[in-house]
Amino acid sequence: MRTIIEGIIQMGEVLKSDDPILNFIEKLQPKRRNKQLNVLKFNFLLEEDKLEIDVNEEIDSNTAKKYTFVGSADGSNAAQWYASSTSSNYHLTETLYNLSQIDLGLELNKKIQQILKNFYVDFGEGMKSKYRYALDLEKCITIDKTMENLFEETKSELDNEKKLGKVLLEKIKIKFDKYLNEEKGIEPGDIGLYIIFIDGKPLTNFKEYKEAVIESKKPKSKDGKGNNGVCCICGSTEDISHDMTKTKIKFYTTNQLIFASDVSTKNYYKNMQMCLDCMFKYLAGENYIMNRLASRLAAFDVYIIPQFIYGQPLNKNDLNIAANKIVDSFNTVKSYEGMRGLRDEISGALDLRDESSYFLLNFMFFKRSQKATKIQRLIKDINPSIFEKIRISSEKAFLDFQKVLGQKYRGAITLSTIYFMTPIRISRGEAVEYRDVLETYDAILTGKKLNKKHLIKNLIECIKIIRLSKDSYNINPKEEILEFYVMRANMYIKFLEYMGCLKEGEGLDVSELKVKDNIKNYIEKIGYDEQETAMFLLGYLIGEIGNVQYKRTEEGSKPILNKINFNGIDKQKIIRLTKDVFNKLNQEKIRQYNEVTFFEMKRFLDGNIDNWKLNKDESLFYLLSGYSFATTIPMLREKGDVLNDHNQ
Repeated sequence: MRTIIEGIIQMGEVLKSDDPILNFIEKLQPKRRNKQLNVLKFNFLLEEDKLEIDVNEEIDSNTAKKYTFVGSADGSNAAQWYASSTSSNYHLTETLYNLSQIDLGLELNKKIQQILKNFYVDFGEGMKSKYRYALDLEKCITIDKTMENLFEETKSELDNEKKLGKVLLEKIKIKFDKYLNEEKGIEPGDIGLYIIFIDGKPLTNFKEYKEAVIESKKPKSKDGKGNNGVCCICGSTEDISHDMTKTKIKFYTTNQLIFASDVSTKNYYKNMQMCLDCMFKYLAGENYIMNRLASRLAAFDVYIIPQFIYGQPLNKNDLNIAANKIVDSFNTVKSYEGMRGLRDEISGALDLRDESSYFLLNFMFFKRSQKATKIQRLIKDINPSIFEKIRISSEKAFLDFQKVLGQKYRGAITLSTIYFMTPIRISRGEAVEYRDVLETYDAILTGKKLNKKHLIKNLIECIKIIRLSKDSYNINPKEEILEFYVMRANMYIKFLEYMGCLKEGEGLDVSELKVKDNIKNYIEKIGYDEQETAMFLLGYLIGEIGNVQYKRTEEGSKPILNKINFNGIDKQKIIRLTKDVFNKLNQEKIRQYNEVTFFEMKRFLDGNIDNWKLNKDESLFYLLSGYSFATTIPMLREKGDVLNDHNQ
């Protein structure tokens, strides 16, 4: 973990500014769902005893810096007092009261006290401080009852007064949002930032306010004093603290006894402590990562953290260029559109080689949890050239399959494809049981080997989800065509072979194989051995039977598929299925067209059945591969160009 922390501090060193507040500015999105977002200003005019609400300013790339947006106060239960916020809730209740508890200098303190007195209603000491004070809506809108009446009405409706503050805030917000909609002509969802102004000036621009924000970001020792320890980064003994509550990306734990530096006292401070200078660099680097190096891969949030190994120290401009290239390259190889674009023109974004400032990448898959992050997987020390390797491997796999399936076949294996090649249960909109897919991402990025039997087991589970129309998984059966999915699964395996994550099959000598050229080419290209070829050919014959049944039946059904056990096929089932297929070839009057193929399948099967090595999932997978191959080719021929990119 130390190397990653050092990488974050490296960036913080580059980002150092004469104005330290800039190190904490968080990114704001100017748009939401392609709709422009605006700034809402609570402008308290003290001499006029008037509150103006302005919603005309649009958010742009400079808004966060302009209004010193630093997110919310650190900690899940921290008092919220920052004057710029993405939620109106804080400013409708607690912000001004919390500001009144901070020393912002005589003049500014006086103004804040005046706002609290003249523009906020005090509901009494019985309320939590978070809800005790609320904006007096009568100062800015016309309401059908006083704030006191609203309070009493809410109180009378509740059996449990512990809920009073929260319910009251909800009612206040509903009335305020209605005012915005009806009087200001804007939906609350179209507001991206709420700012407190005093007499036309943003509170965030006051020097005293900025100094208070910087002070709030400093780590505090639990006893209020510095420790006599050593900074784990630079070795300094000055201003040392083990307070890590200000950090938002945590790579370590302090909630398990086994990690304590002194088990008897449960003391953790020696494990992670920094001087104030290193902590500020860490916080600046951390903020930069969250603003500039965050992305998303399928259902996962991911930070891509560079660590510069040697060379001249980067300046901020060089760091920004590197960050843009890193994210652009990652986004390119995770999407079908990006990979498809690269077929026409190789993007410079993938060229991350810079001998003067060589760096490695660390991928952190994480889940947001309140004010912190829960790390799901950390993949360290990745060479940036991995993006180019992924592109090349994807291109090779695609060309292999286009060669055997024809020019009308479209598709690409991307980093997002991996997510849909692994069965993941979805609960409440979130992925659970995701260990396998993150293990696969780890292998792809680091070159580790994967267990092919386990991989195929997962693919069979995905196929069953489609075949049986199972709900609550990452794969939507309504959006998938089984045959194309199986072909994509085979292309995915080939991609993993090119990436070095799977051992390539030794392959069969197809020179003596008496089957159609396209079948022969496929078996050679994919590298099937004799047992895999036997199951593939058996599946191909099932596909041929299915094609005839599909055309003959009015509903376009394939009764032959009922002969396939999607829970797996063992040796005895293979033998029975072989007999059934032979009978069906006769029944459908197509034996004469497939007799040679059946003979070749039987030859391989008879020669291997006593020493069968494929497990039931593997036998089923290669059978379905043959079936899908036989089915896909006529489907492509009939439907024209098929963009086979579902969930890629």
